[in-house]
Amino acid sequence: MISFPNTISGLTNSEQELYRKLLRRLLKKRRRNRLRSKYYNGRNELHDIGYSLPPIAKDIDIVVGWPAKAIEGLANRVRLDGLLPADGGELPSSVSDLMDESDLVQLAQSVHTDAFVHSCSFVAVLSGDTSKGEPEVIIQEFTADVATGEWDKRRNRLKSALLFDTDDECDEITGIYLMHYGQTITIDPVGAGWKVGHREPNDQQRIPCELFAYRPDSKRPFGRSRIDRTVMSLTDSAVRTFLRSEIQAELYSVPARYFLGVTEDMFTDDDGNLVPKWQIMLDQVLSLPSNPQTGQNPVVGQFQQASFEPHLAQLRQTATMFASATSLPPDAMGVLTDNPSSAEAIDKASKELCLLAESCHTWFGHPWRRIIERAQILAGNGDVKTVQPMWRNPSTPSKAAAADLALKLVQGNILPADSEVTYDMLDLTDQQRSILRGEARRAQARKYIDSLTNGGTDVSGQSESASGNSQSTRTRTQ
Repeated sequence: MISFPNTISGLTNSEQELYRKLLRRLLKKRRRNRLRSKYYNGRNELHDIGYSLPPIAKDIDIVVGWPAKAIEGLANRVRLDGLLPADGGELPSSVSDLMDESDLVQLAQSVHTDAFVHSCSFVAVLSGDTSKGEPEVIIQEFTADVATGEWDKRRNRLKSALLFDTDDECDEITGIYLMHYGQTITIDPVGAGWKVGHREPNDQQRIPCELFAYRPDSKRPFGRSRIDRTVMSLTDSAVRTFLRSEIQAELYSVPARYFLGVTEDMFTDDDGNLVPKWQIMLDQVLSLPSNPQTGQNPVVGQFQQASFEPHLAQLRQTATMFASATSLPPDAMGVLTDNPSSAEAIDKASKELCLLAESCHTWFGHPWRRIIERAQILAGNGDVKTVQPMWRNPSTPSKAAAADLALKLVQGNILPADSEVTYDMLDLTDQQRSILRGEARRAQARKYIDSLTNGGTDVSGQSESASGNSQSTRTRTQ
């Protein structure tokens, strides 16, 4: 369990007040964020309504992975493929190096997933310690359970942030960053306490930390989690349904019996101990003597076997409601139905998920652009290149369908064959794009050399002819 320090040595009064304000906000939201993490990891507790489940049911672990399905179903459609210069052309090597050092594509997938779980995530651009082998610029994610901030409504950006760096197990704090307009304060552990390590000036208009929020609006700029109250309630209902069916399954093959005209002494062993009830239920042959008091023979009957259908019907209904709440196809919940979803129903659910993914491209695209620009400034690049993220098509078309569409657009002279838009439609990797650009440059160079070898009949020849005509004109003028 992480213990957050309440007092930091070396902070001014205003900075200490800002630190405690942000810490209170973090602790207030931390409980709900950790609860959502439990649902995502399948570690949520059983919420018994206290009516139908026996006490022994609390010792049975039932895991329903629907919350993780809701997160991954959208996260798999919001995939960052790379970066592209805003003015076209090839990505500078300095930006490519930043991407490689930070493993930006993998980092982006983690940031998006955490934003779906907690409603938001934070990414900061920090100076690395080169003496310890770190790169000059570090792009690091901080999840919402160890980071928070204040939102500037007038500027639509973070005006302050408090970030706790933790170890791999998230059990111990290894560093703290306090950011506000104009300054980043690094706080280091000193003995049993914490002290300001160093102060680094930053932009007066924007702190070096960006907020990645899912479904933000004016009232909730830090977004909303996909694991909302509806998802948690439906998951709890599914867990109880599974648990009731598991308990019934234990006795499904054993019919319930009843006995008339018997006494308790008839169900004892040779030592006078009562025979366990489960053994009586599993006995295929029952030998019961007549009642010594009345002389009547015992009557043994059997109740009608209970059906599993009520559990299955409730589970199907819960799965349908969950799929509707998360814009997932009903068949994705793993519950079989007599009437499978039609192609139209699946297509409609996929379209809703694609629309959400396209909205995420807008919500996450601008923060990534500013992160890369800030990293270039911190790295000391004189010419800061404006870039834009390249996103994978959320509808995930097949390679054949994408190639067919691109071919038709090129043949219709709507797109050039060597355009970045065409490459994007074909879902080519950065390495494949670089190879194609290099081959295009070599082909252009060979064409130019051939034109010079053939006597300058192409562009060079036209230039020479134009130059000769100009000289003749000047001669006649003189």
